Amino acid sequence: MNIIIEFIGQSYMTLMLLLGLIIIMLVNRRIKIDGVQYVWAIASLVFIITVCEYAEYWCDTYNKPVWIRYVKSAITYSLNPLMILLELFLIAPIKHKVLLIIPYIFNVTLAIADLFGANFIYAYADDHTFISGKLKIIPAIVVCFYILLLNFYSTKFIKSGERSKAVIVFFMSFTTIITVILEYENIIVNHTTEVAAMEMLIYYFYLAAIQHSKVQQKLHESELTLERQNNELLMAQIQPHFINNSLLAIQARCIDYPEIYDSIRNFSRYLRSNFDNIGNTHSITFEQELKNIKAYLALEKMNFGDRLTVEYDIDNEDFMLPALSVEPLVENAVRHGVAARENGGVVQIIQRDEEGGITIEVRDIGRGKLNLTEKQEKRRGIGVANVRARLAVRNKGELVLIPENNGYCARITLKDVKYANEKGENDL
Repeated sequence: MNIIIEFIGQSYMTLMLLLGLIIIMLVNRRIKIDGVQYVWAIASLVFIITVCEYAEYWCDTYNKPVWIRYVKSAITYSLNPLMILLELFLIAPIKHKVLLIIPYIFNVTLAIADLFGANFIYAYADDHTFISGKLKIIPAIVVCFYILLLNFYSTKFIKSGERSKAVIVFFMSFTTIITVILEYENIIVNHTTEVAAMEMLIYYFYLAAIQHSKVQQKLHESELTLERQNNELLMAQIQPHFINNSLLAIQARCIDYPEIYDSIRNFSRYLRSNFDNIGNTHSITFEQELKNIKAYLALEKMNFGDRLTVEYDIDNEDFMLPALSVEPLVENAVRHGVAARENGGVVQIIQRDEEGGITIEVRDIGRGKLNLTEKQEKRRGIGVANVRARLAVRNKGELVLIPENNGYCARITLKDVKYANEKGENDL
């Protein structure tokens, strides 16, 4: 117990700094801060070195066996350069970090060899007197090499505009150099671990500040994205109503011109149905879907004239289906079946009530050679994919494309059908 109290007294400042650092890191453990694993490692090394320094004091004060000083020196000569090396790993964007370990391994090899009397770096007489080895300069060279690298990267950070990081790195290297010099001149004694603990505490606050800045930036970007989406949604709501109202105003002025009047009415109906239904998976009656289809086909009939013929064969219009599940297939039939042929063709819309459900077929029967570009083929595929996605709601419908002699047949099968007069008519 007395040893623990004495250890705390000898290393009070270092232990308090380490304890404060550990408490802060534990409180923030759920926050993913880049590099915090190195801070934990360095804090652990500082604690181990602190224990070793007290062991040296205890050994000298109470005249304990000299092998304790050998073990202490082997550990501290190994861990002091490792702390600077970990700081480099923490701070510097080094690609080939393995190469940095080579000087450290050489230093550790010499320190461990001295445990067995090699006397490369250190040795001790029976009265605990320190004896310098022939290679005592090696640990200092290794530490200075790593400190120089810290300063090198500090300069790079300044040039790249990372001034805050450069200041932190420069501070860590500067305090390390000053501490080593003052320790060497015996102006201060056993303050290396205190300085290292203080550096880690400061750098952790820096890392936490960087993480907080990143979180704030992401939050700001999210707010901007949300605001932009809200603006786009507002515009999407305004534009369709504006277009539709404008068309109705123009239509009212064309009442004396029946053909133009009908064209504007059909175009308005087509736009309104697409604006209202795109992005939705709700159900409408087949009767409503047919009205939208007829509005579209009336417009295309004006463009193609006799090149486009439309045929209907409908058994029943009173059932529910997803909005825009047939109309895109009719558009495909016109654009990629009829319009792409020299002499146009026929679009057939056929509906049948069958035992297994309801089938709807959209056929394009072309006249003459088909001239379909690669881009048009791709757009046909997009339209089919969108319809399949709508029909896949609750797995109640499916679509198949059947190649025929002069075109395609797009066949929709609805297996579980609800009718307009049934409850739950808004569900497919």
